[in-house]
Amino acid sequence: MVMEISFSTMFFHDHPLDLIFDAVRRTGADTLEFWPETPDWWLSGLPEDHLNQVVRQYPLPSRLSVHAPVLDLNPCSINPDVVEASIKWIQHSIRLAESLGAAVCTIHPGRRTSKRPPTELDYHRLDHMLDEIADLAKSSQVSVAIENMEPQVNALLTTPEEISNLLEARTWLSVTLDACHVSSRGSGVLDEFLSVAKGRIANVHLSGASGAVMHLPVKGNAWAEQSLLSLAGAGYDGLVTLEINDLSVGDPLSAEEKIRMISEDVRVVRDRLA
Repeated sequence: MVMEISFSTMFFHDHPLDLIFDAVRRTGADTLEFWPETPDWWLSGLPEDHLNQVVRQYPLPSRLSVHAPVLDLNPCSINPDVVEASIKWIQHSIRLAESLGAAVCTIHPGRRTSKRPPTELDYHRLDHMLDEIADLAKSSQVSVAIENMEPQVNALLTTPEEISNLLEARTWLSVTLDACHVSSRGSGVLDEFLSVAKGRIANVHLSGASGAVMHLPVKGNAWAEQSLLSLAGAGYDGLVTLEINDLSVGDPLSAEEKIRMISEDVRVVRDRLA
């Protein structure tokens, strides 16, 4: 049985924090994955007093998760200033997650700057980032979870083997398994991810996929249904976060339409993983 169902605040990209937090109650979800880059907060100067006020005003049934900023950032960049800024924002996000009482902080591994396959140097940069955040992560009550990436030419951490090796080397690290990022490789590879990361998965990003289009709603999507079968088969009962891209669903949706869509997906997940 799924213990907690969440959704990304970025799905409500154009809406204020009050509406987003209240949407948890209205959709039947348990909590939120808070992205600091959510425009209402990010573009207002990241006012933590306002965020804390909203958290108090709209208490959630389960603990938040946080997703560290990734737009414009890349801890594996060849530009040392970009690397430094990326690491600082990851550290800031872990501290923010701690202050909010969040359960998980998801981080990205970065990517090779050029559109070429990653080299040993790129993996060295990934190790550098993890070294820089290790002490903070170890001392935190928050599970720091690195996300597997979509298999693009310059992407890191796209295979079960890479995740397995990383978890073996970094015992303090958890995983955010993005099932949609595995869609082009099929359910067998998703099952392998579930196997190698078993016991270390702190969060699952769930969404539909159709060809090259990713992060679609779960309801009625064949890949999302297959992902739920794989999760159920693996006995996964942790956090599931609906990561839907509002730009992938066609015409712009109103807040009420988004709430209805998330509500339907929450019901699907509960039904399949009950």
